[in-house]
Amino acid sequence: MRIFKTKRSFKKEFKRQIKWAIAAAVGFTIAYAWRDAVIVLTKDIVTRIAESTRAGLTSIYSALLITLIGVLIILASSRLLRDK
Repeated sequence: MRIFKTKRSFKKEFKRQIKWAIAAAVGFTIAYAWRDAVIVLTKDIVTRIAESTRAGLTSIYSALLITLIGVLIILASSRLLRDK
């Protein structure tokens, strides 16, 4: 009987892990699809703000802006999803 319980719990855990893997893959695909749009938009914003900067600096400023927005989203989501 113990073997059957272990087999059932293995199947249950396996299914759970497959669901998480699929969700992660879909999330990665969505993020990759938005990648170009976010990069173009931030470069456009940075270029308008600092028109006299070089292309290399524009990329750095864009990366910093994307990082700042990402950190803010992570902080907001962690507060919203916090266990109480």
